[in-house]
Amino acid sequence: MKTLLSDALWVELSKKFAKHKRIRAAIAYVTTNHLDFRKGDLLVCDASDSSIKGGKTSASTLRSFFNEGAEIYSYDGLHSKVAIIDEYALIGSANLSENAGVGTCEASLLTDDLQIGGLIQAFVEAVKDESKRVDEKFLKRIEALPVVQAKGITRSSKKKVNIGTSRVWFIATRVLDDKIAEVEAEYESKGLKRAVKNIEKTGYEIRSLRWTGKSRFRAEAKQGDLVIEALTTKRGKRNYVQIFRAASIRHRQDHEKWTRFYIEVPPERKHFLWKDIKAKLDGLGVSGINPNSVKELSGAALGILQRMG
Repeated sequence: MKTLLSDALWVELSKKFAKHKRIRAAIAYVTTNHLDFRKGDLLVCDASDSSIKGGKTSASTLRSFFNEGAEIYSYDGLHSKVAIIDEYALIGSANLSENAGVGTCEASLLTDDLQIGGLIQAFVEAVKDESKRVDEKFLKRIEALPVVQAKGITRSSKKKVNIGTSRVWFIATRVLDDKIAEVEAEYESKGLKRAVKNIEKTGYEIRSLRWTGKSRFRAEAKQGDLVIEALTTKRGKRNYVQIFRAASIRHRQDHEKWTRFYIEVPPERKHFLWKDIKAKLDGLGVSGINPNSVKELSGAALGILQRMG
């Protein structure tokens, strides 16, 4: 599972993990208790005098966590925003504050990827080892410091940002008929113009996939999702199938009769023959996928992403 959180992310996370078993976090600035640190939890933050005086970290919030039995440390100059919450890893831009994701536009990845979780766990422990323990004496001292609240960051746009979960689709494609391509060239030109922003001079290209009919893929696939394309072409009387490495959807363009998905592909787009992909799927214990499939991948089937490199 991989979900990108933005607006009101702490509200969402506080609901999801209201009954958490364990939190281990290294979050720079802390002014609210959206994550409820208690006995068995660990928080490393920046509780330096300058951060307390500037209102970046709240002594009273740390006191509430301390009274609940949480282990707290202070690392001067900390700027990370990462956490392990039960079996999930969180990594992003948001401090633990009321303003994060409300007055600011944030992006934080929530994932159950074990490798990412292991790396964050190691980071938190390494930072903890270089930090000062926040004990009763430490708290009493920072609670006595004068606080001059600095003006917070304000986002320029109020438009809601919601990316959500990235999904992986296996889709069967064919070369588009020349007549259709010619008739719809103007639409595709507009879509390409929208999708191609910020990739000029990178060597990456945009490929257009035209979709018709009713399917979950057409109805639900969105920007940020990944597609593994199974392209079938004719070579004489035989079908030739190429399975292309996963590519991300940069833009979708909806029309009454069709939907175009614009995917970003690298300069040398890696592909496999179907027999090789079938062997990899068999090795994962996955069945029910063939060169004509159009379906969302989940569970063990997601292992094909790593096996395709």
